[in-house]
Amino acid sequence: HFLDMAADNPEDLAITDDQVASYSNLVREAGALFHSRHYDSYHFLLTLSDQVAHFGLEHHQSSDDRVEARSLLDEDLQLVNADLLPHEFTHSWNGKYRRPAGLVTEDYQHPMKGDLLWVYEGLTQYLGDVLTVRSGLWTADQYRAYLAASGAEMDHRPGRTWRSLQDTSSAAQVLYDTAAAWDNWRRGADFYAEGELLWLEVDTTIRKLSAGKKSIDHVCALFFGPGDNTPPETRPYDFGQLVAALNAVQPHDWASFFRRRLQSNDPHAPLAGLVEGGYRIDYTDQPNEYTRAAQSEDRGLDAWYSLGMNTSADNTIKDVLFGSPAYGVGLGPGMKLIAINGRRASEEVLRQAIKETKSYPTLELIVDNDGYIKTIRLDYGGGERHPHLVRKDSGACYLDDITRPLTARHALTNGKG
Repeated sequence: HFLDMAADNPEDLAITDDQVASYSNLVREAGALFHSRHYDSYHFLLTLSDQVAHFGLEHHQSSDDRVEARSLLDEDLQLVNADLLPHEFTHSWNGKYRRPAGLVTEDYQHPMKGDLLWVYEGLTQYLGDVLTVRSGLWTADQYRAYLAASGAEMDHRPGRTWRSLQDTSSAAQVLYDTAAAWDNWRRGADFYAEGELLWLEVDTTIRKLSAGKKSIDHVCALFFGPGDNTPPETRPYDFGQLVAALNAVQPHDWASFFRRRLQSNDPHAPLAGLVEGGYRIDYTDQPNEYTRAAQSEDRGLDAWYSLGMNTSADNTIKDVLFGSPAYGVGLGPGMKLIAINGRRASEEVLRQAIKETKSYPTLELIVDNDGYIKTIRLDYGGGERHPHLVRKDSGACYLDDITRPLTARHALTNGKG
C-alpha cells in the first residue's frame, strides 16, 4: 500500500508520524473488516492543491483524492477531509469488486441503472466514515459531531415529502450536476448522507436482534470476500443477493425493511440508527466541532436551523430552506445582504443579530435582488441553533461499540492486548 502525494508547495507535504500511523491503521482496519483484498497493490493518489477541483474518484487499485493545499497542516481541513481516503478505499470492495448489476454495462452506449446507489455510495459512506474513526483519522467525538451535522441536514430536507430516497438513486444522472440552490426541496445525491443513516440503522438493528453478537462487520466479511484475496475483478449483485447476505448473518425481513425506507415520503430523516445507537440530535446555540470546522472552511454563515439560510463570505445568500422564516419573507439564493438592523452586513453582524433575536425577534434586512433593493422584516425569536449528538439516558450504546477499532478487539481476543 502506497500514499503518493503531490502538492502546490513543498511545505504542504509535511505529513506527521501520527498521520502516517492513522493511514497505516486504515489499511489494517479495512483488512479486519473485509477479510480479503481484491488488488495486487493499492495507491492512494493524494493531490494537495488550491489550483484543481476537489473530489475523490475510486478505482480497483487506487483512488484519486484531491483536497486543499494545507489539508495536512490545517486542523479544520484535516477534520472535514479526513473521511475522503477511507471512503474511496472502501470502494475497492464496495463498488469495484462487488458492484450493482445495473452499474455493470458492456460499453458506454448502454445506460447505467442507479437503483442500488444507496448501497454503492450509501454503504460506502457509512463504512468509510466508520473506518475513519477506527483508524484514528477522526476521534469518536469528531465522528459524532459529523453524524449530528449530517443527520440534521437530512432531517431538514422538505423535498423528501415528494421525492423518495430511491428516486434520488434512480435519478442520479440528472441530480449529480444540479446547482446547490434549492437543493433541500429538489433533493440531490442524498443516497450518500441518507444512505449512511440507513446503513447505520441496519448495523444497529443487527446488533440489537443478535444481542450484540453480530454486526454489519460480519456482513462485510461475507459479502465482500469471503476470505479470498483476488486480483481486480467485478462480481455483480442484485437486491435479492444483498438481502440474502444480510439474512445469512441475521434473519430479518430485510426486503420490507429497505422498501419501506427507500419509498418513504416521511418529512423526517431515518434517524432510528442514531437512536438505537444510543444518541439523539439536540440543538444548542454553539456549533459542534465539525460544523465549526466546515463553516471555517467555507466561510460565510450557517443559519440553516435558525433563519433557514446560508450566506457566503461576501454576504450573498447561497441557499434558503423551503418553509423556513427566510423563505416566508421571500429571501432566495443569489440575493445579497446590504444591511442588517441598520448596520452594514457582515458575517459578524448577522451572527450577533441572530443571537439577539431571543430579546428582539424582528430582523430588518436591506437586500439587493439582482439590482432591485428592498427592505425585509423577518420575525424569528429562537437565537442560534446548531446540531449535536447527545447521549440518551438509558439503553444500549451501539454507536460506541461501532467506533472501536477491530484490530484492537482482535488483539484482545487473541490474548495479545
